[in-house]
Amino acid sequence: MFRPLSGFKARVGEFSLVVVSEFDEWRVVAHSPDVILQGQRQFKDTKAKEHACLLIKNYYEEIRKEAAPDLTQLDWQPTGPADWLVWKT
Repeated sequence: MFRPLSGFKARVGEFSLVVVSEFDEWRVVAHSPDVILQGQRQFKDTKAKEHACLLIKNYYEEIRKEAAPDLTQLDWQPTGPADWLVWKT
């Protein structure tokens, strides 16, 4: 199923962070060419952005065993018509 995204996106290193609205919840996804991380759903966009940053921070510290990139000055941009997620059901 193809659906356009309504939400925000940001870049951290090789990762794209995406927080998108689904009805009354926000889905959190971080993806790179090699990794896809799905976070927990959140009820506010600000909490979804915070959760996306925590997801990346934990990935770098726990999996890569290195310091996470600076996450304090992320440039969150609105998603547009060219941004899509594909979900298999």
